[in-house]
Amino acid sequence: MSSDVSRQDKLSVPLIVDTSLAPDNGDLDFEINLRLRLDEVVNVEEVELRRTRPNGPTRKQLCQLACQIYDARRARNRVLGSDLFGEPAWDILLALYCCPARGEALTVTSLSLAAEIKPTTGHRWQEYLTEKGLIKRGPSRDGDARRVHVALTKDGRDLMEGYLTRLFFCSTPVPAHSDVHDD
Repeated sequence: MSSDVSRQDKLSVPLIVDTSLAPDNGDLDFEINLRLRLDEVVNVEEVELRRTRPNGPTRKQLCQLACQIYDARRARNRVLGSDLFGEPAWDILLALYCCPARGEALTVTSLSLAAEIKPTTGHRWQEYLTEKGLIKRGPSRDGDARRVHVALTKDGRDLMEGYLTRLFFCSTPVPAHSDVHDD
């Protein structure tokens, strides 16, 4: 190695701040306004759905939809593998909405199996969903203290039914208005 190579141990690199990645106040204001407007659109759609379809889906129809989603997710996992996708909270909520309607009471352990997640992951998510007030744990109906049953709370059921109702209306054709004419 030649001795004419300079030493760069005291090299000072100027600090360059890339402001192109940092949102300016205009971008942040735009994002906030966009989110607020999207919330307004959702509220308007909900009012319109209630107006045009005052008789929403029955609990049986919502349960059928939830079971279709649940079964589709189980089939997807069998075909594509469960490692590719991961939404343990959604799978838990779906299982708690769908399985009891099929006559399946879910325990802490069986809920993890129904959601096709590892027991440790299931326990962690069940704890989180309990803290959020979406699910509740209670004693077994048969008096076995070793088994703890899990169910949706009223808030959890309302949340699921609100979402499933939106999906139901999205998958059901809207009847044509009598004042709209095709030309």
